[in-house]
Amino acid sequence: MEARLTAKPVEQVISAIQALDLESVKLRVMDAELGEGWTREYADSIEVAYKTYLTMLVKYQDHAEDILLSKDVDEFWHTHILQTMKYSDDCQNVFGTYVHHNPHVGERTPEVLEERAVLAEKTRQLYEGEFGSAQRAEAAWYGDAITSANAAMSAVSIRPHGAAMSAVAIRGQHAAMSAVAIRADNAAMSAVAIRGENAAMSAVAIRADNAAMSAVAIRADNAAMSAVAIRGENAAMSAVAIRAENPDMSAMAIRAGNAAMSAVALRA
Repeated sequence: MEARLTAKPVEQVISAIQALDLESVKLRVMDAELGEGWTREYADSIEVAYKTYLTMLVKYQDHAEDILLSKDVDEFWHTHILQTMKYSDDCQNVFGTYVHHNPHVGERTPEVLEERAVLAEKTRQLYEGEFGSAQRAEAAWYGDAITSANAAMSAVSIRPHGAAMSAVAIRGQHAAMSAVAIRADNAAMSAVAIRGENAAMSAVAIRADNAAMSAVAIRADNAAMSAVAIRGENAAMSAVAIRAENPDMSAMAIRAGNAAMSAVALRA
């Protein structure tokens, strides 16, 4: 038998979902550089749609893995997951277990798209049954703020191309909650292996004075994306190579008085 999402009473879980504090998630998606650059109004609407999606998973647990979510709700979910400690705590407090995300991996073949079309129709029926009309179902699925940019995708039916290629993964065991089996594909969820290319996505703060002590490789082309502040006087301690064509991408200030003391190669 397929594992259920939660063993807690449904009404208790729904109340906890509605009480979730997702302000930090909204601030991230509203950030024009690090997030999606959404307006406060739109972020609020997607928050409502995200909570609605989680509620649908709980109310229709036998169909939870088949319920599709809109692209922006999926992005909101991703942003929530990236705040790993908060997401883990929220899952435990609300569901009593970790809610896994199961994104589609691989080519979008005609067979895959056909399957998504079937799931989109099932999702539409579940939402219409829950909210009573196609219009209210669409608003709940997309978020209340349906703009001209996505109105064409709503037109009374939830189409597969408007749906995120992901779903909730309900497993009988929740190994990701333990420190035992951390696989490479979900290591970013842990504090174990943080590589340079995704360090900026984590909550880890690597300061200039300990960057050289870390296993993180911070390259010049992504240094600006990280929280690292590398100053001229300690640049020699880091592995950063700053070339003349991209010094503006870095937060480093190299002064004439200490440039000679650095290992930085400044090319013409």
